[in-house]
Amino acid sequence: MALIDELSDALKEAMKAKDKPKLDAIRQVQTEIAKKKSEKGEEATDELVLGVISSYVKKMTKAVEEYKSLGDRGTEMADKIQFEIDFLSGWLPEQLSEEEVVAIIDAVLSEMGNVDMSQMGKIIGAVMAKADGLDGSVVSKLVREKIS
Repeated sequence: MALIDELSDALKEAMKAKDKPKLDAIRQVQTEIAKKKSEKGEEATDELVLGVISSYVKKMTKAVEEYKSLGDRGTEMADKIQFEIDFLSGWLPEQLSEEEVVAIIDAVLSEMGNVDMSQMGKIIGAVMAKADGLDGSVVSKLVREKIS
């Protein structure tokens, strides 16, 4: 089943269950998907849907940190957003552990030989091509640590 159909089914289930947090999360993602479809003029492929969900989860992860930094005033909103992240992450491929990412980086660095900071983009690109489920910000941080 296509991811867009899975989202629609989940929306229907959430409506029947009157589950407002799930409804809000799914509707937000569907809105983002519709925007992306109109921008690119293409169908809602699994790749597009995964890209939208991934982007939304990353954006909301940053928002959670900002709300948490507000202390008690931001706790309720941080909890709401964290629920959305956890719920929507069920559609995303499983992320690799930091140890697994380090192993991939080490393999790429050994293949490339002697490297320096000026080649960081090339290294990150090679690492990202090695596996699905990689978070670019984590890869960037780990590559920077390895080559500095």
